[in-house]
Amino acid sequence: MPMVSVDIETIPTMHTEGPIMLVSDSGTVRYRVSGNIWQVFSKAAEPYEYFPEGIHVEQFDSLYQVEGDILADTAYHFANLDLWHAIGNVVLKNVEGRIFETSELFWNNRVPLNTMDAFYTHKQVKVIEPDGSFYYGLNGFTADRSLVNIRFYKLTGEINVVESTDTLQQNTIRPDSFQDQ
Repeated sequence: MPMVSVDIETIPTMHTEGPIMLVSDSGTVRYRVSGNIWQVFSKAAEPYEYFPEGIHVEQFDSLYQVEGDILADTAYHFANLDLWHAIGNVVLKNVEGRIFETSELFWNNRVPLNTMDAFYTHKQVKVIEPDGSFYYGLNGFTADRSLVNIRFYKLTGEINVVESTDTLQQNTIRPDSFQDQ
């Protein structure tokens, strides 16, 4: 029988179809991850998980209500770094109902709470506000874990303006609105 050479870094150590995973932190379920195919490459130089046919991640609050979710055509999770890389038709929704659409996204779970760079991309991102207004971060964005504190790069777009009869409210912009760099 002929010997066949195999590179163990390129063969999945696990292949699962239709997975649904619950990810917990200190006994509390924080995320539900699902996809069509989940492959684990634990023998690779940098071990990773691969979702070649899409992924859906839901984040829960303490009452198990969905705080936000992520959809993508393809995703990688680098276990040792706790870094996700989502590619193709990436759609995120945060707790405020703000929707982010981009072609690539990184999600770094190792970033301390309340600091920037938990979510980031250098690709164009379209942001749709709950009121229907939208804008683009032409060179991407960076955000904290809540996707509420956001820094956009080269911002442009349309924002809906509601006229007010209250002269104190006219011509004002909320101080907690977005940042542009």
